[in-house]
Amino acid sequence: MSIVLPTVADLCPTQREAFDLFPANLTRGLVMTRNSAKPYLALGLSFRDGGLAPEIRELVILRVGAVTHAQYEIHHHAPEAQRVGVPAEVIDAVVSGADSFGDERLDALIGFVDDLLAGITNAPADAAAVQKFYSDNEIAEIVLLTGHYAMTALFLKTLGITAEGEGETKDILTTATNTLRSEEGQN
Repeated sequence: MSIVLPTVADLCPTQREAFDLFPANLTRGLVMTRNSAKPYLALGLSFRDGGLAPEIRELVILRVGAVTHAQYEIHHHAPEAQRVGVPAEVIDAVVSGADSFGDERLDALIGFVDDLLAGITNAPADAAAVQKFYSDNEIAEIVLLTGHYAMTALFLKTLGITAEGEGETKDILTTATNTLRSEEGQN
């Protein structure tokens, strides 16, 4: 299935506000919902100020993108992972489906994300392996982050929303986060 996304010129002021925050095809799809676009984007961007180190956050998102075959997520988050210091070979391994990285902490993290996603239809994930490396708060955030990006993957793939052209959304995540911080008086 592929839906016809609204053009930017056809957006009403409320939709345009969401698009201006995050000018991407994802937002053009989200604005098709009545009131969910900006709150949904705000939730996704809230993880950038959350309790996870940026490299951990991006590795979780990339693994969700890989497991769910959501190329859109990989398109946006592989460059962000590199920007926050994740080596290209680790990004490639996470995206290609590797389950062993020569790093016990990363093995536990990626295994947990895989178990979370499998737990959607199977037994729930067991947090024992990640508790060795992450606090309860971090684990809670990993679970919510995984769920958010699984939902985003479902939305993108079901509606046939594809990534923008190369370079069209450079720095979109940082810009959108800074805009939300300003709106909330955090800058």
